[in-house]
Formats: sequence, C-alpha cells, structure tokens
Amino acid sequence: MKVFLSGIAGVGMSSIAGLFYQNGYEIYGSDTNFYPPVDKILKDMKAKIFDSYDEKNIPDDIDFCVIGNIVSRGNPEAEYILNNDIKYYSMAEALYKFFIRGKKSVVVAGTHGKTTISSFISYLFDYAGLKPGFFIGGKPLNFESNYSVGSGNYFVVEGDEYETSFFDRSSKFLKYHPLYLILTSLEYDHIDFFPDKDSYIKSFKNLVNQVPSNGIIVMNGDFEMNRKVVEKSFTRVITYGLKNTDYLIKNIELKNNQYQFVLRNQSNEIKFKTPLLGRYNIWNLSSGIILGLYLGIHEKVIREAVETFKGVDRRLVIINKLKNTLFLEDFAHHPTSIKSSLESLKELYPGKKIITLFEPRSWSLRRNYFQDRLRDSFLDSDEIIIKDVYHKEKIPINERLDLQKIKYELGKTGKRVLVFCDYEEIKEFLLEIDLEKDSLVVIISNGSFGGLVSFVKELKA
Repeated sequence: MKVFLSGIAGVGMSSIAGLFYQNGYEIYGSDTNFYPPVDKILKDMKAKIFDSYDEKNIPDDIDFCVIGNIVSRGNPEAEYILNNDIKYYSMAEALYKFFIRGKKSVVVAGTHGKTTISSFISYLFDYAGLKPGFFIGGKPLNFESNYSVGSGNYFVVEGDEYETSFFDRSSKFLKYHPLYLILTSLEYDHIDFFPDKDSYIKSFKNLVNQVPSNGIIVMNGDFEMNRKVVEKSFTRVITYGLKNTDYLIKNIELKNNQYQFVLRNQSNEIKFKTPLLGRYNIWNLSSGIILGLYLGIHEKVIREAVETFKGVDRRLVIINKLKNTLFLEDFAHHPTSIKSSLESLKELYPGKKIITLFEPRSWSLRRNYFQDRLRDSFLDSDEIIIKDVYHKEKIPINERLDLQKIKYELGKTGKRVLVFCDYEEIKEFLLEIDLEKDSLVVIISNGSFGGLVSFVKELKA
C-alpha cells in the first residue's frame, strides 16, 4: 500500500507517516521546509520526499492521500487530488480510521498540559504491560518517538482543539471518539479559530457528548470552564483538584528538588513523588493516576511509573549548566502556562536570579488579546528579555501585542526589561551574562526562537 502525505514535515503529519511506516506502507510526501529532526525521521522511513508542492509528486498508483491542515485550496496537490477523485483524508480522520478504531480510545484535551498527560498515560500503560498505541504532539522522554501503533487494546492521543483541515473546519479531537476522556484545565485560546469563549466551550461540549455512557471523563475540577463543559454530560465525571473534587490533591511538598503529594479519594490516600520540574505537573500526573486506578492498574505500578516518568522535551528542561548559571527551555505559549513555569522555578531555585527570554510567537500571543495578562505572568522573573513580535508586519497595529507597554508596566515593578529586534542581539546578550553569579536563564517560546536553544546548548564556560 502506498500513501501520499501533503504537508508531511509537520509534527503531526510526520508522526502519522511513522505509524503508516510501522504498518508496512510505502511513504510519499511533500512540504517546503524539512527542519531537524523531521528530515532524519523521514529518511529513516525510506520515504520518497519532495521539497515543493506539485501534482507530479503524487504517484499514479497511490492508494490514498492524507492532507495536512497547513495545505489550503489553491495548493496544486490539493487541486489535483480533488479534480481526480483521489481518496483523501485529513490527518485526524486517517489517525482514527487506520490506527484508533477498534481500540479503546483515550483522548487528552484541554488548554494546558495535554502533551505531558498523554505522554504520562502512554508511559503508565506501557509500564503496566498494556502495550498501548499513542500519538503525541511532543517528544516524550521515556520513548524513542512520539508515536506507536501498539499491540494492546488502548490508543492514547493528544486531542488538539484546533481546526482539522481546509475541508473540515471542526476541531481535530472530534475525530478520535474517546471512550476515556481527560479534560485538563480549560482557558480560552486559539483566538484565530474560536472567535469567542462560547465557541471554544461549544467545541469541548461537542467532545464531551461523544463519550459513551459506559466510558468516563477525568477532569480538572479547579477551573470554572471545565465544569461548564461537562454540566450536561451523560458520562460519569471524575474530578481532581484542590477542593470539592472526587480526588483531592493534598500535602504538596518540595524535597530534594522533587515534589511529593497525596491524592485522596474518600478515606483512601496514596502518596506519590515525581522528579518533574513544575508544581503544575502534579495536576497533570493526577489525571493519569486516576485513569490508571479506574482501569485497575495496581497502586504500586502507578507509583513506580510516576517516579520514573521523565516528562516531555521542551517542558522546563535543563539544556545547559555553565559555572553557577543554569539554562532551561520551556514551551509555554499562554499567560497561565508562562506564569506557572516561572512560579515553579522561583520555588525550585529560591536563591537564583531568574532571567527570562521570551518570544511571542503563537497566533494568540502575537496579538493584544492577552495584553493585560502578560505583565503578571513575568512577576516571578528578575529580568525579562523579549524578542520583538514574530512576523509583526503581518498583524495590524491595532491588533498587535504592545511590547513597549509591557516593558513600561514591568519596569514600574522594578524589573529590568529589554526588547530586542533580532535574534543576534539576544545571543550577544547571553554571551555577556556573568556565569559566576547564581542565575537561571529560561527560554520561553513555542517555536525555534531563531535557533537560540541550539546556540545555548553549545555554549561553553
């Protein structure tokens, strides 16, 4: 069987190409940029790759095509597929049809923590011998890749609420039909796709309505929007959080740079410890723990999985240490996640000066919707270095994030704030840091940040 993937170089598309390859398909695909590590991943699949879009790329004897959501009408491959009545699917449709269907679907959805939770559940199931399939939007550090066909009865998928494709404007997660749904913390996001909070909530309500009554929904009960989403659920909802929830998170302690916590359900209390940086990861882990308990995985196995779960690449990961200065990378791209990361670093390293390098790169952060919230996100940082808005010329001034306003407001709190126009200026700033001082430098972006992470990894004292 031969499959052609138009827009193959994206994280999701290259991953589904990997699933097809594991099932013995011949892989063909096209895109315009093949950044590491995708170029090597596709090469290892022996995929036939084209570095531009052209109808001639598609073999005459192709069995079907998968069209990525980066592809739009007018793309020569999309037009050729439509005009010649070639069978095609969106990535989300193909994932369900060829890999999830027939298995017990575990979908992790929400604004924050999806990648970490889906990685932990996949690892927990694997550790328990369940041999799950999984499809995750980041790189789990306990696995060699972010996807696996799996030979067991479960398939774990990170459920993205963003649009499916040019021919299907609904959320991707509506294609995965969960039997078990994890709802992480919900806050309005993706303002380019969801025009208002109501449309955001409606998409999640539609997802909740897909879960059969013999399934379950495990939900963070600390967020008001979550409760709105499940208020008319026909499926059992199990909540976790700090108060008025089925599972209470208690006794959070930081000892030897590890968090310890207790999860209590009625009179039963279980104590856990995790090496993950970030207090918010206690909530992420709790959702997977509860699912594991519901499915009958032994407490001892769950505790061991929590203690040995390494997390996900680019989520508060240490990337270098030079003398007394520690360098970390974080993927945060929402005011809440930025604030949570910096709060956690302040708690973990109380004596260190925190220097934050921030790139507003996501569609939402580049605009002024979160203007008033961003200032407070950085209050736990001592210095804030901001790269000018990514591709700001594409955003009308009246919609664009005002970095000078943020600089002024943070300056009033005593923070040192610098705004740089290009990446080279930030690299020069990094070279001038006094490494002898007890400092922590955290790089925050959901993009490449001009190769800054690779630059930092190669720095020597």
